[in-house]
Amino acid sequence: MQRNALISVAAGLLSAVLYLSTKWSILGAVIFALFSPLPLFAAGLGLGLAAGVAAALTATIAVALVANFMGVAVFAIAYVAPPLMVVRFALRHRTAEDGTTEWYPPGRLLAWIALFGIVGFTAVAVFTGIITGTGGLRAGISDYVDTMRGMIAEPGRSSASIERVFTTVKLIFPFIITTWWMMIMVGNGVLAQRLLERRGWNKRPRPDLWTTALPPWPADVLVAATAAALLGSGWFGFLGINIALILCVPYFLVGLAVLHMVSAAWSSRKAILFAAYVLLLLFSWTVVVVAGIGYLEHWTGLRERFGGPNRSHERKE
Repeated sequence: MQRNALISVAAGLLSAVLYLSTKWSILGAVIFALFSPLPLFAAGLGLGLAAGVAAALTATIAVALVANFMGVAVFAIAYVAPPLMVVRFALRHRTAEDGTTEWYPPGRLLAWIALFGIVGFTAVAVFTGIITGTGGLRAGISDYVDTMRGMIAEPGRSSASIERVFTTVKLIFPFIITTWWMMIMVGNGVLAQRLLERRGWNKRPRPDLWTTALPPWPADVLVAATAAALLGSGWFGFLGINIALILCVPYFLVGLAVLHMVSAAWSSRKAILFAAYVLLLLFSWTVVVVAGIGYLEHWTGLRERFGGPNRSHERKE
């Protein structure tokens, strides 16, 4: 017990140092801070939820001693609460009828992360709209993007294409930030699980990520958000398009899982996957295609049709 407590405190302090490294160096701002959730994930997934909570409290208190209120709030909401939520669900399990242990599906964890991002974005949009009453979050984003543009653009040089780029960035800026945050959470969670597995400290076994399936609700919310984006205007249209795009992220990851699983029996699988990832890096439209594959998987079961009979599929209930 004492050993676990010491590890939890150490994990919390390490998380705080990684987050606060943005104040001390450019390298910290670019790299180290991205891994601040990693010790919290590791403590929770390796020692249990209680250890994760202890690490989270330690990290928050340590940051509060150095940072201002806004810095502490951002850390607690964006970097501390999500790992605790994931750990809480990730360690849930049940005994199946055949006596085997069924662990909480990774697809549902992915859905929770997406929901956390959507709720956070919506709350900020509503709160800033109530406080300012003059455009709220969208106006603030517009001012911020205009400021950044003034810093990087050459004076007197502009074009229609550049204007379209900045206009698009203003419209989908919450999606960009939320997607970045989601990738940080998913990456740190997966990395923590892998590190624990290497030492034999993991509480749950490694999930088969290629069988990842989302629960039903994201598909319904995506349809509603897309309708709001297409039919709504102003604040509701802004909210709708960003929520729809945020929900495309988990479907993109499911699409990758489908691609990996379906291609398992192909003779030239490695070459095809390599080409697919190159296309994803070079052409943005391929991202839409993969997300579409993930969405179709929900309705058509592409993996069950083409992935072969020897792979189990994650439950969606």
